[in-house]
Amino acid sequence: MPLSNSILMFRRQFCKLPFGVISKEELLIEGLQPELMPKHVAIIPDGNRRWAKERGLSPEKGHEAGKKVLGDLCRYCSKWGVKVLSAYAFSTENWSRPKAEVTFLMTSYFEGLIHDFMRDIARCTYSNVCRYGMKMSVIGDKSNLPNSLKEAINHAEETTKDNTGLHFVAALNYGGRYDIIQATKKIAAKVKDGVIQLEDINDKLIDTELETKYLEYPNPDLLIRTSGELRISNYMLWQLAYSEFCFVDKFFPELDEADFVAALRSFQRRQRRYGGHKI
Repeated sequence: MPLSNSILMFRRQFCKLPFGVISKEELLIEGLQPELMPKHVAIIPDGNRRWAKERGLSPEKGHEAGKKVLGDLCRYCSKWGVKVLSAYAFSTENWSRPKAEVTFLMTSYFEGLIHDFMRDIARCTYSNVCRYGMKMSVIGDKSNLPNSLKEAINHAEETTKDNTGLHFVAALNYGGRYDIIQATKKIAAKVKDGVIQLEDINDKLIDTELETKYLEYPNPDLLIRTSGELRISNYMLWQLAYSEFCFVDKFFPELDEADFVAALRSFQRRQRRYGGHKI
């Protein structure tokens, strides 16, 4: 499928986003309780390349297939009442992948997707996308991203900053260790300059220096990882301290709404004690 058609398919997925969530009765039918819905769902969309390899396709085709599922996930989160969806789009370690794949992701994939989709939002006057008001942010080290990609990101964030719908967060050139290190450097500089004292450093202060500090719900309640891998791969190491994990034994392009609802059910059955004990 040509890239332009893939981007068009992705935009159509977002245009299906419902205005509001389903009724409490529908939630109960699915075995879900609205008051127990996770506010922030994080996704590690693993398995695009292996999905493509099994089908004799290029890695780029795998990423394009995953793009559609990402659009579906935004629709699911809106439908079921999730407030924030964060996706591990490109890690600080992913630069070690083949040069052709990295070039594709940094130009044709991320740049084309963000630019084209946000251009449509800016042009429209009244559509499902505008009415829904999805907010988009990108976290990670943007310093070594292509200038054109940085411009597309800035445009997307500025265009949607006042929207109050689902907050979609793409972690691009992001790593949990990077996040903690950059926060530590900022705090150390403040101590050095006398802005704060050593005794002022605590977990709340660190929260205010992490990449996720602008999110209404910065810490994921639920992390979903596809492809059967049982690790978090340097994603939001600080923020995932008390998150619930759900590992799905499917490649990301195969993830569907039934899998997502099953993850929500699993989350709602768990007791979150945060180190305490409930009798």
